Amino acid sequence: MSAAVPVPLSPRAQEYFQRVFKPRYESLQRAVQQTPLVILVWGPGASAGDLYAKRAQIRDELRRRGHAAFFSEELETGAPATLSQKGIEFLQAQAADLVVVMQASYGSVAEVHDFAEHRVIAFKMLIFIDARATDGYSYRGALAELKTLYNNVETYKYPDDITHCTLLTKVLEKVNVLQMVKYRATENAKSWGLLPGGT
Repeated sequence: MSAAVPVPLSPRAQEYFQRVFKPRYESLQRAVQQTPLVILVWGPGASAGDLYAKRAQIRDELRRRGHAAFFSEELETGAPATLSQKGIEFLQAQAADLVVVMQASYGSVAEVHDFAEHRVIAFKMLIFIDARATDGYSYRGALAELKTLYNNVETYKYPDDITHCTLLTKVLEKVNVLQMVKYRATENAKSWGLLPGGT
């Protein structure tokens, strides 16, 4: 059975669609794409070579797309001297929209374990772990729980996924979803009079 031929729009409906709906729809799409996020990119330091370069590439591409993307170490100036490193990173992660973690160093492994028990942070992590480490304690412990609860743990194959754009692509996919979520939340807040710009 062939598909039914749709009834064409009337000239009046076509004119209204072009003049009112289409510009409004396209404007809303741009608003979603321009919704900024604050994103932390955790991972190895400069001594890690290509892994650090990938971390920097992710941060820089997010900045090019209008997001406030940082390494935690870039935000340490001005932090109260009374706070521990863990305390500083806890507050940074709590304030951020997304925390990307390249679990490729002892520091980044420790960061995940420090915060995996804190729901306010755990759900906003996107964790990448080398596929060769999936039989270790970290993956079978905290990461297995995070993957089950939030589906936010990805494995990568070294060096192939580092030399290609696999990790960056997955980060951008997550960012696109979060922009829509944040946009909807902001519009809801405006409609309730909780933010300026509501009716």
